[in-house]
Amino acid sequence: MLLSIDVGNTRTKWALFNAAGQIQQQAACLNQVLAAADLSASTLGYTRVIISNVAGPKLATLLTEKLTPCARPIHWMQSTAQAAGLVNSYMPSASLGSDRWAALIAAWQIKHAPCVVVNAGTAVTIDALSIDSRLNSGRFLGGLIMPGLDLMQHSLGLATAQLPKGNTVPPTPAPAEIFATSTTAAIYAGAIFAVLGAITQMAHALQQQCQKTPSVIISGGNAALIYQQLKHNPVINSLMLDASIVDSLVLQGLYLADHFMQDDFMQGESL
Repeated sequence: MLLSIDVGNTRTKWALFNAAGQIQQQAACLNQVLAAADLSASTLGYTRVIISNVAGPKLATLLTEKLTPCARPIHWMQSTAQAAGLVNSYMPSASLGSDRWAALIAAWQIKHAPCVVVNAGTAVTIDALSIDSRLNSGRFLGGLIMPGLDLMQHSLGLATAQLPKGNTVPPTPAPAEIFATSTTAAIYAGAIFAVLGAITQMAHALQQQCQKTPSVIISGGNAALIYQQLKHNPVINSLMLDASIVDSLVLQGLYLADHFMQDDFMQGESL
């Protein structure tokens, strides 16, 4: 059993995978209460751990202190030049966030086709996957990073005197109106259309690059909201994008990275 841990900017998510890649248990908590989470091997029954951490050394130290007594092998995910049939175009390759790399690995294994990969959390990342026919593999071309929906709205309120403070997402989000008729609706719509516009630009650029309409995979805390907005947007619909939500994309990518590493190790042992 493998314990995959994704330490994000705001929350830590974890999942327990069996040998077939099926999630047996999963949970999440805010980073500020991670110290209280029970990640013990005796409780969860894992034999090894893989971790993606983009929240800094303090959280890394905390996890090390929690997991070391369990005496299980721990692998800290790092972005590499290639992994699991995917080539990384970032230079240097290690400068790519480990969570993005894990999500891209998962998306490539799901689609094996041109794809826009959206992770919608505290930040929104919008990345492009294409096919590298020379290497018979996928290739991460590059991508965008922008503030997440909540962060855009919150920062706008903090930097202005008369605009509302905090999140302006309505209790039951409806399709954003381009001709917003209130300040809160205008802030909400501005954040939504900023993200939709970035996704559209990426999809259009990838289509031009690959001469094929890409799929869109969306994950993260605001995935459902962005997916609904995509589906209701006539301009985006005209691109005929096949959009879908994939839950726990980073955690799945961590499982796949570990799976391929284990295969490589076994092949090396047999030589």
